[in-house]
Amino acid sequence: MIETLNIPESRKQYYRKLLHENPARNLVERYSLFCTEYTDFTRKRFSYIPELMQRGWAPIVLSDEGMNYAFTIGLEYSFGHPEILIASPHRPAKELAKMLEWFTDRVEIGTGLNAGTDYAHEMRLNPEFGDLDRDAAFRIYEESDADNYPCGSLYSFYGYFADRDLEIGKLPMMVLELDFPMRPAPPGGRLSSLMSAAKPLSEL
Repeated sequence: MIETLNIPESRKQYYRKLLHENPARNLVERYSLFCTEYTDFTRKRFSYIPELMQRGWAPIVLSDEGMNYAFTIGLEYSFGHPEILIASPHRPAKELAKMLEWFTDRVEIGTGLNAGTDYAHEMRLNPEFGDLDRDAAFRIYEESDADNYPCGSLYSFYGYFADRDLEIGKLPMMVLELDFPMRPAPPGGRLSSLMSAAKPLSEL
């Protein structure tokens, strides 16, 4: 998406080269450019970038129509690992953010996560997640997930900072759905049909 910026072509070529030679510096310089030339846009769309530059990733936490979900931005950029999304109809968004921290700690030390592996037992060893009573296995993000978990920030980040035009519904991401009466979540309708049939966590 850097092609869409109103800057000289020579400067665009510089950023393209910097992306491959020094990804960390690329973040700093592109963010500085956006803050200077596109202040309002940057304030609205890229407020998480300073945290991402410091930690290598940043969390995005959302609550929308009875569904809480949290996902990472930057894991693939900084660590070569798929982004992570955790969703639950019952658990507070703040708890999902703590789960992101738990999983990204593994990624940061080089212990990658695998789709299909059940992490529930390990998670229950943490008192904060001790009430997990179902499996906790990731799956690969699918096109149908775009209806339930729109992750616009990811498209923007990888477009403007990594020169990647990600296709809608094809994100480099792993999904963990917790406390669902069925899994994976059905596409469309922001999970309205699923949520109407969902039981409180205490009844599961």
